[in-house]
Amino acid sequence: MNIELANFELSSEALIGSLLALCALFALCRSLLVEDVICIPGKTKHSWKSIRILEKVCYCNACEILLTPSEGVFCNCCGICTHSTNECTKKIDNNFRCKDKWLRHEKSLRHLWVRGNLPVGGICAVCEHEIDYHATAGLFGWRCAWCHRCYHNNCYKSIDSRAECDLGEFRDMIFPPYCIVAARTRESMRLHLAAIKPPNIEGWEPLIVIANTKSGSNTGSDVVALLRGYLHPLQVMELGGRGPQDAMQWAAKASPRPCRILVAGGDGTIGWVLNTIYALNIKPIPSVAIMPLGTGNDLSRVMGWGSKPPQTLDPISILRNIKSARSVNLDRFDLQIEKLFYRLPIQRHPIKTVHIYNYYSIGVDALVTYNFHKTRESRFYLLSSRIFNKLIYFGFGTQQIVQRDCEHIEQKLDLYLDGHLVQLPELQSIIFLNIDSWGAGCKLCELSNADENNKVENSISDGMMEVFGLVSSFHMAQLQCGISKPVRIGQAKQIRVRISTLDRFRA
Repeated sequence: MNIELANFELSSEALIGSLLALCALFALCRSLLVEDVICIPGKTKHSWKSIRILEKVCYCNACEILLTPSEGVFCNCCGICTHSTNECTKKIDNNFRCKDKWLRHEKSLRHLWVRGNLPVGGICAVCEHEIDYHATAGLFGWRCAWCHRCYHNNCYKSIDSRAECDLGEFRDMIFPPYCIVAARTRESMRLHLAAIKPPNIEGWEPLIVIANTKSGSNTGSDVVALLRGYLHPLQVMELGGRGPQDAMQWAAKASPRPCRILVAGGDGTIGWVLNTIYALNIKPIPSVAIMPLGTGNDLSRVMGWGSKPPQTLDPISILRNIKSARSVNLDRFDLQIEKLFYRLPIQRHPIKTVHIYNYYSIGVDALVTYNFHKTRESRFYLLSSRIFNKLIYFGFGTQQIVQRDCEHIEQKLDLYLDGHLVQLPELQSIIFLNIDSWGAGCKLCELSNADENNKVENSISDGMMEVFGLVSSFHMAQLQCGISKPVRIGQAKQIRVRISTLDRFRA
């Protein structure tokens, strides 16, 4: 009996210890794997990037020695520069503070002064003369990392360096650290974004930056690094695996105050962001600006943001263009895909809905785009650039001149425009346009209106789609060169396509 009692007591202790260990492991995993919160770092740390993207002469803030592009780094949050060696970076980390990500029980923000490495052509906020810091070797002048006001050394001595900072020219686009409420909850043990208290800033409409670092020429990371220095670092983010949902939390927390969103990416990234805004029902609906980093950039062309990113990324020009831009409405069409024929009497598949903002097509151009998409998703796709992507498009388009997978597409489907069946000529593709920019800037409506009395009027907010046809892959190349006209089919508010056979072409 004594032996059995001793065994029972030992088993109880082991059971209790195991339960405690499982509870601790569960709490740890829950805090590490939670995905529905935006983590706020408790300590301010510098984030180092190469000074190559600055395109200016820089000196180390630790040892005041001239930096070379190969060994120089800068903090993309506060702008302080140093050597990439551990000696200098450790000195900077210990002696120089970075931007605060959040401030508890504060209603204002003080200047964060950084010595030297001023922007080229900077104007002193006191004497209003240009600061030529290149005339003197080493660190010269002072700059606030928040408001970006610059001063000569002597002018800096005449101001109150501990005064409150008003965040400068772009104050209405910044989430001030004192407006961010960070907390730990039962759902997440990590410090995360709990709420946003709107600051007392006139016309405050903060900007959220979402950059796709994989788009086009991979300049998205440079956009993030440069804009973090002029805004709150946490409101500038890269597009991760979960998509734009994390960024949309900033807009949701700021509600009912409106937000602006800058999407640095291609047409696919923009559509992803717009779909997320719609799916999460963000109110008020944010205004979306575009920095074209993709291959086609059709929506950016129509909205006036250009066909490609600027050769030199100037964050001040980018933010000023966004401030001066006006908002316009853009139609969103719902493309519903339903399977009508089944080989076996099984349960019907649900209707799939896809949101359309630019255009969609059925036929040869869709097949070329689909083949390009499969190539870009391949593990062997290592080189990403706009020129290389266009060469891939050209290769797949040339292949269809010989192979002709989408020949006689008009015999494989029925097209209804506003309920009326349309008799189609011989085609290899049908294009449904919301914007007059297709295939990297080809204006089909404008080409169709050449030498025609009956003009086609295209609008991005009239609730109608324009329908055109392509005769062949070679016809597609002629349209890209502007030496041919598309086949005009019609306009409609409601379009129905009934595919009768499942031959080898893509929609």
